[in-house]
Amino acid sequence: DVSGQVVLITGGGGGVGRQLALNFARLRARVVIWDINKDALQGTVEALEAEGYRCRAYLVDISERERVYEAAKKVKQEVGNVQVLINNAGIVACRTLWDLTDKAIESTYAVNILSHYWTTRAFLPEMMNSNSGHIVTVGSVAGLLGTYGCTDYSATKFACVGFHEALFTELKTHGYDNIHMTLVCPYYINTGMFAGCRPRLLPMLEPKHVADSMVRSILKNEVNCTLPDHVRMFLPLKCLLPAKMCWELMYRVIKGPETMMGFRGRGKATAG
Repeated sequence: DVSGQVVLITGGGGGVGRQLALNFARLRARVVIWDINKDALQGTVEALEAEGYRCRAYLVDISERERVYEAAKKVKQEVGNVQVLINNAGIVACRTLWDLTDKAIESTYAVNILSHYWTTRAFLPEMMNSNSGHIVTVGSVAGLLGTYGCTDYSATKFACVGFHEALFTELKTHGYDNIHMTLVCPYYINTGMFAGCRPRLLPMLEPKHVADSMVRSILKNEVNCTLPDHVRMFLPLKCLLPAKMCWELMYRVIKGPETMMGFRGRGKATAG
């Protein structure tokens, strides 16, 4: 039951983040959204108001550590301690390594993984004091399997998995059994973040479906939420099959590189 709890969603201005805000508002949570896009923030506020709900919106560049700490302090003062933290924001450039700029690589790391350190460190102390709370890490299937055009994106999502699993171990080891953690690894999502990509085996997931699945996992305190579920059955093949066979499977059957080559996204580095 999240009724009355403060739920903070990064990247809450659109896509899955907006759907999460709506879902948690319907569950009577006190919703807080962060985003770098002012218009997107307003769009989420209006979407909630259209259903009779309210949320607190903050313009925050989560790639800047001090901005995160300042915004976190403001949230605690104006709303209260955060009980559910959802690290949802992410960006993708989708370029081969030789076409990526240094700036694009740094930006992807700053948003997709380093920000998780700043947000979690900002809100974890209060969770530890009460031995209660929930941290949600939004990774990706690209963080479980290296993906063409994503040397930066895949690497940051692999890092999300490692960060999440290591923090889970630390909290459990030190007796914080009521601070729950959920790792979400979705397939391509139809938010515009991967516009132009043409998945061969499965259609893109819809944001509402992803948000609904995430909320169910959070309410059940599930440790892992891989979307779609059956994707996790294919992942062990990476370790069980010979490397050359894995490549042939990826290239000729799944057609991973071909899927990504049509990428056009929403700009130089797209957010979702």
